[in-house]
Amino acid sequence: MARPRNRLLLAASLATVCAMTGSACSTAGGGGGSAGDGKGTIEFWSMPFWIGQDGKVKELVEEFNKSQDDVTVNLTQLEWKDGRDKIKQAIAAGKGPDVWLMNNGLELDYLKAGSLAPLDDLGYTRNDTDAFLDLVKVNEYEDKLYGAPLYFDVSVMLYRTDVLKKYGVAKPPATWDELKTAASAITTKSAGDGSKVSGWQFKGMDDHVNGINSTWESFLCQAGGSLTSDDYAKSTQNSEAGKTAMEYMKSFYQDKTSPVGTSALNGFVDGKVAMFSFFQSVAANVEAGGTKTDGKWAIAPMPKGPKSGCSMVGGHSLVASSQSKDRKAAGSFMKWLASPERSAQYMDFRAIFPYQPAKVAPAVKAAYDKQVKSDPNWAPILEQLGRNTPDLLLQDRHGWATRWEAQKASVVAGVGGQVPVEEALKSIDDEVGKALGTEK
Repeated sequence: MARPRNRLLLAASLATVCAMTGSACSTAGGGGGSAGDGKGTIEFWSMPFWIGQDGKVKELVEEFNKSQDDVTVNLTQLEWKDGRDKIKQAIAAGKGPDVWLMNNGLELDYLKAGSLAPLDDLGYTRNDTDAFLDLVKVNEYEDKLYGAPLYFDVSVMLYRTDVLKKYGVAKPPATWDELKTAASAITTKSAGDGSKVSGWQFKGMDDHVNGINSTWESFLCQAGGSLTSDDYAKSTQNSEAGKTAMEYMKSFYQDKTSPVGTSALNGFVDGKVAMFSFFQSVAANVEAGGTKTDGKWAIAPMPKGPKSGCSMVGGHSLVASSQSKDRKAAGSFMKWLASPERSAQYMDFRAIFPYQPAKVAPAVKAAYDKQVKSDPNWAPILEQLGRNTPDLLLQDRHGWATRWEAQKASVVAGVGGQVPVEEALKSIDDEVGKALGTEK
């Protein structure tokens, strides 16, 4: 599956853990390590980010090691269920890796503790960083860039072409109103013929509740809402936009268009869910359905809400420790693994190329163009990419651990009708507000 953020989050911030353990966590960005001579051994800890092929990261590291003599990379491959926690605990104990995998947007604890080396300390030049998409700003902190993106994700809509055709829906819905109308019609008509297809399911209102976070934040954004105030000091979900988004989502369950408990992804693969939204890289899981899905599905941009058609941004980046003994060697590996050449390969699982195609080598651009032309689903993915800005993910960085737990409980309860919408939104703001207060 497309991997969401870890459910099991450390109770204390990285900065607090560092203080309690008396470890060698840095207190100023880029301050503690040595630039080095660019030669040596680098420890790289990663979860298997190549979706659908867990062995590909190991293959890439082996390819790098064979490509040159100056740097040797030792890979420690972790599991998604607890990999982030293991990295955080190791960094806090002063025994962490030189380079590791992190969500785009980066975690504020690491940034505030000065645990990450800025890219310009790792050998990145202005020309290198200017080639990235503007969304790279999600990895900025206090005017410095700390993460080299491997790829981006954006939330899109997946739909069963066979189901829409069967029930007379001529094209994928482009607005909230069209989505509700089409989904309701499919649910009603399929019940009548005994097929019992859910016209729509919200990812996260099912067997993978953590998915509600990216789902909710996309719909909140489309209603014109925000997660925090502009200065990141206040949680702002209990707003008119928040109420509009949650009432809209709730309506699918009130009128039984979407049955509670039905898996969005598994139902889609089985032909029992007609449409759902999630990051575009979930397409790899859909394709794994074989004959159940082959030639029977497609991707569309998100249906536009009252204010916009924006959606959640995700994906992964490489970061390096400010305490690394040889930051130059760490940077050499990062520049290779997160290079345009490798990122064009990640498009195999529909990972979004993090570079501006016009600013990469002609051979890489040709590989990029070939990928885009070979799959009609790239057009709607790139359309959705163009609708998004760094703002939502930069807000999400603040109070993130608390927010993602609070939203899982309160959004599901509010959308499912267990608590009133305003109470659910107030609960999120109350909990996240406390977390934001500790960041000052």
